[in-house]
Amino acid sequence: MSSSRFLPLLLALFVAGIAQAQAPTEPTPALTPLYPLWENTGLLLPHRGLYVGSSQAELGLFDVAQVGVHPLFFVFRTLNAHAKVRLLADERLSVAAHAEVLVFLPGAGEAFVSSNYVSRLDTSDSLLTVIPVGATASYALTPWLYLHGTATVMGMLDHGPFENRAVLGTTGVAEVLALQHHSVSLHLGEAGFWNHDFASLGGSYRYRRSWFELKLGYFYRFMQDGRQGSPLLALGAYL
Repeated sequence: MSSSRFLPLLLALFVAGIAQAQAPTEPTPALTPLYPLWENTGLLLPHRGLYVGSSQAELGLFDVAQVGVHPLFFVFRTLNAHAKVRLLADERLSVAAHAEVLVFLPGAGEAFVSSNYVSRLDTSDSLLTVIPVGATASYALTPWLYLHGTATVMGMLDHGPFENRAVLGTTGVAEVLALQHHSVSLHLGEAGFWNHDFASLGGSYRYRRSWFELKLGYFYRFMQDGRQGSPLLALGAYL
């Protein structure tokens, strides 16, 4: 197809998407986390609900479970799969348990669970399996303020020079649904506790209109040997 025909078609599809997105919707809290590994929400997709994005692909099952993968992790030589199961859901409180398996193949260390978030972890000559298991509670303090709290135990299974250990981490997110399609969040976290692997602090912005979602944030990790800051970006569609 020539460019003279392709461009009008692309413009027509874009306009149609915008028109569909103009349908009024109630502001909704985030269903998927932005910060890798340690954050989550207690909310799930409905049965057969599908979310496809740059950071996550999720499928809702029977209104009680959700399974998915991180698509970009495969590009960076990290095999992965995760699941979330609803434990409690009422008008204001939702609680879910979640588990994940990540296998870092040799050479995957430069992208520790995020292509945007470089780690000191070096798997250039070894294999590392990481299994985070945890639970998240999401509470609607008001119709426009949601609190998400997550506790995770991350098991690290050594296939090389790494130490077999379990790392405890907690995170908290305060999400303000500022306008109909916009929300801003404050993110706090601590991983390692007695070992103090790192503390995290960040802020993020989310835009949600009909099927389209954009999330953008900037996070600092405070470690014993210094501070590291990185942006995080996620694009997704609810289908």
